[in-house]
Amino acid sequence: MNLSGVSICLHWFDIIVQIIPKLFIVVVAAFIAIRFEWLRQALRGAEVTWRYRIPAILVFALLAIIGTHSGVPIDIHQDLQAIDLAAQIPVQLGETQALVGFRDTMVLASGLIGGPWVGLGAGLLAGAERYQLGGFAAQASGLATMLLGLFAGGIRYLRPHWVDRVTGVFWVAMAGTLLHRLLILMLVRPYNDALALSWEVVVPVGIINSLGCMLFFLIMRDLDRDRLENEAKESRLLALQAELRALRAQVDPHFLNNALNDLRSLIRSDPDKARYYVGQLADFFQYTRQFAGLNTITLAQELAQLQCFLALQRLGLADKLQDDFAVAEELLTVQVLPGCLLTLVENALKHGFKGRPAPYQLLVSARTEGELLLLQVSDNGRGITPERLLELGKRPVQSENKGSGVALHQLLQSLRLIFGESVELSFDSIVGQGTLSHY
Repeated sequence: MNLSGVSICLHWFDIIVQIIPKLFIVVVAAFIAIRFEWLRQALRGAEVTWRYRIPAILVFALLAIIGTHSGVPIDIHQDLQAIDLAAQIPVQLGETQALVGFRDTMVLASGLIGGPWVGLGAGLLAGAERYQLGGFAAQASGLATMLLGLFAGGIRYLRPHWVDRVTGVFWVAMAGTLLHRLLILMLVRPYNDALALSWEVVVPVGIINSLGCMLFFLIMRDLDRDRLENEAKESRLLALQAELRALRAQVDPHFLNNALNDLRSLIRSDPDKARYYVGQLADFFQYTRQFAGLNTITLAQELAQLQCFLALQRLGLADKLQDDFAVAEELLTVQVLPGCLLTLVENALKHGFKGRPAPYQLLVSARTEGELLLLQVSDNGRGITPERLLELGKRPVQSENKGSGVALHQLLQSLRLIFGESVELSFDSIVGQGTLSHY
């Protein structure tokens, strides 16, 4: 390599070394800014509506203007000499001065991310600001900046599959670099000066444009990945919530049939008592309908629904059913899952007491352990075998008593859906003596 070749390589290297750190700072700042929801929405919706295009244009135009003023001033009549990094870019450039920065990088990125309108808008604002600075090739550089945004946005719009991988982004950035140089050679005179400027900056600008655009591509790919993961999670949550609400709205037909039959008999023997239980049945259905659409209710509301349920159970069981509550008053305002206690009590009545002689004893309690709320339902039923205990609540299980454990499985899934994966539903039981259900 001759001396001129060595000199130009060192010149290119000097420009790259001065600009790359500034580019990285801006890219990191952009990465942090994209964490804000309003900017994410703007970038995602910029191809669809002006409501999002305008803020996207303004953000990328600002980044492009920063790219201009973070650039390296050069004088085309001072062969291969960049003005010192510490020097300030003047308000107006001299007739033989130009700027090498990453303005084009930001404009190209705006088009690749937001489409043609965002690219055109950001390029127009940044290009106008560059034209205002004056200097050598000011008009051509301003026009090129606008066209580069439109060019990248057009590729995004017409050939989106070209820019869905990093190699495609690289070639778009390189093509944009060459397009800018071509416009300078076509529009700027004297031609020798235009050629000298293009030769001095083509390699560093190409490297900077391609590197910057690829970094933005990777940032947006991570953002899209987060969006897809969040959408999948939200879809799963919505599906679980819909299933949960459908289950809450269901009423055991056997329970309803038994309650109505008991009421029919009671109307003849004790009309006043029958009216009381009709009110309890109405309250129970009102609670069921009201809470079916809620994710959480207060513990006091859950206990009120449970009291209605137990009152209706006494229609058939009378004094055979004995229940007690141990709940501190200060816990009544705590938010819980609708049906959390009712499901455990109903499970005890359906399965725990079947085949057992009266009395049927239930204890419902609530207390705190540190920052955790512990809810418990204990019974003196027939208990649960150790083998069944291992699966109960964790998955639907087979049962000889017309139960598959679906309600308990859904209860645990619902608890974790609302309160997090740390929630545990567990059972302690001794066959023939009873069961303690708690979470």
